[in-house]
Amino acid sequence: MKAEHVNPFIISVCKIMKDMCMLDLKIGKPVIKKGEYQEDTSIIKLGLIGALTGEVVLNIAHPAALQIVSKMVMMPVDTIDAMGQSAISELGNMIAGNAATIFANSNIIIDITPPNYFVGAEFKPDVPEFFSIPFTCEAGELSVDVFVNE
Repeated sequence: MKAEHVNPFIISVCKIMKDMCMLDLKIGKPVIKKGEYQEDTSIIKLGLIGALTGEVVLNIAHPAALQIVSKMVMMPVDTIDAMGQSAISELGNMIAGNAATIFANSNIIIDITPPNYFVGAEFKPDVPEFFSIPFTCEAGELSVDVFVNE
C-alpha cells in the first residue's frame, strides 16, 4: 500500500473529526487486517472509483459512535437509531469527500460511492484484507480501513 493512497484518508479523518466533533485523534500503528469486525461497532463502507479503485471502511467502536453522534446532533444519544446511522454515514461521506479533494490536489481524480451503514459482524467486505489505521480519542476507538487496487 502506497503512502500517497493512505495519507489523504488519515488527514481527512483527523480534520473532519476535529471540525465536526471537536475531537483530537491520536494515530496508532497501522496494520494489515482481515475484514472481520466486532459485533458492537458501526461500520461505514465507501467505494472508490476513478483513478483509484477500492474500498474504505470507517470502523467505530459503539461507545465512540454514541459520543460522536451525540456531538454531531448536539444532544445526548444512547442508541444508534436511524438518525444516528444517518449522522455516522454523513460523517463517512465528509471524510471521503475531503480525501477526494486531497487526491484531486495531487492530480488523482476519484469518486466516492454513497456510504452504506452496517453493524459490525453483519458487514462482509468485498476484499480479503485492509490496511487499517487505528485512532483513539476521548470518545473512544475507531479505524479507517483502506483497500486500493494498485
